[in-house]
Amino acid sequence: MNRVPTAPELTTRTTGLTADVTRVKLRGYLLALLLASPGLILLLLHLVQAGALGLAVTHGAVMLSGVALTVLVWRDQHRLNLAERVFAGLLLLSGLNFLLGYALHPGEVLGHDLLGSVLLFIVAGLLLVLPPLWSLPLSVALLVTYRLEVQLLSGLPPGTRSLSQWVNLGMFALLGVGVVMRQTLGQVVERAHLLTFLATHDPLTGLLNRRGFEDLAQPGRPLLVLDADHFKAINDTHGHAIGDDVLRHLARTVESQLPPGTLLARWGGEEFVLLAPGDLTGGVLLAERIRAAVGATPLAGLPVTVCLGVTFWADGESFRDAFSRADQAMYLAKRGGKNCVRTHPDEAPGGPD
Repeated sequence: MNRVPTAPELTTRTTGLTADVTRVKLRGYLLALLLASPGLILLLLHLVQAGALGLAVTHGAVMLSGVALTVLVWRDQHRLNLAERVFAGLLLLSGLNFLLGYALHPGEVLGHDLLGSVLLFIVAGLLLVLPPLWSLPLSVALLVTYRLEVQLLSGLPPGTRSLSQWVNLGMFALLGVGVVMRQTLGQVVERAHLLTFLATHDPLTGLLNRRGFEDLAQPGRPLLVLDADHFKAINDTHGHAIGDDVLRHLARTVESQLPPGTLLARWGGEEFVLLAPGDLTGGVLLAERIRAAVGATPLAGLPVTVCLGVTFWADGESFRDAFSRADQAMYLAKRGGKNCVRTHPDEAPGGPD
């Protein structure tokens, strides 16, 4: 069955990362970690050889934490958001530690050029794992602090910048613009997907609507029209909120009976349309199974029955003609006492040859 998201699942889709996005981000982080590993290891060795054990321990802890967080997220991708924030905190702590180390011992362990490269790496990490609203201010604060330290402690003439500083500044600008563009494009794509979903799905049940159904429907299959019996009485007696609950439960109950490859749509009101695989006989059997399942399952605590009309949508036939035939069969079921299945009088189970 081509199952479509329900209304609650739509909320989840718009507020959290999908599994596909999570996998893409995780693979990107793994690639970044592998590419950055040689430089990180060389920096760790440099700190150890220089006797800066405090900086070495902090740097090593951040490296190990990155690996540990990657393993944890790989096992359970729901941890990604938390892992990103933890790693961002570790990166920020590492950046402050390097700035403090330079302030206490300017030029002894890290020259200002190497410190700038280290901070640029930290800034790149922040821009990757945090949204621009947080990553850009933190990154700017780190780089402004770095610039002030270089001016006050490096011994360079005031107002001068070395070539590496200009390169680092340019790289930071490119990273910042890239991250903002990525975030903006991501929001545009997400909104486009959401608008497409809303244009092709029923907001109450999460099923396809008319437009979504007609975009996907193909002939050569049984076409079923389903209508809930006495639905107006349910609304009049119990209220429209209960009526909406009945429709949602009806949609889920029908879905549970559908074979793979079936299209299901809410056509309007209490009417649903299905396009199933197989022939006319298979369509009638499916309709009977749906009718029995709905009748045996209280919907929102209420007994509900349905009528179904079944036809075969032949190749070369317009959907309008096939739907009209199935709709007529459904009304025959209504006039026949409700809670039943009918085919059009011009058809007999077995389908075309």
